[in-house]
Amino acid sequence: MASRIIAALRTVLATVANVLLLPFRVLARLLGVPSNGRSRAARRTRRQAA
Repeated sequence: MASRIIAALRTVLATVANVLLLPFRVLARLLGVPSNGRSRAARRTRRQAA
């Protein structure tokens, strides 16, 4: 039972973290696009790493 509870907590924490980080990522993309063209390459590497 403990393993199931731990797994459930991990999934909940992961989803909450993703929801909280999504708006920050969107803001970073919107702010980074007009100022830097290098940010596009950084995003590609991040997507590949993830």
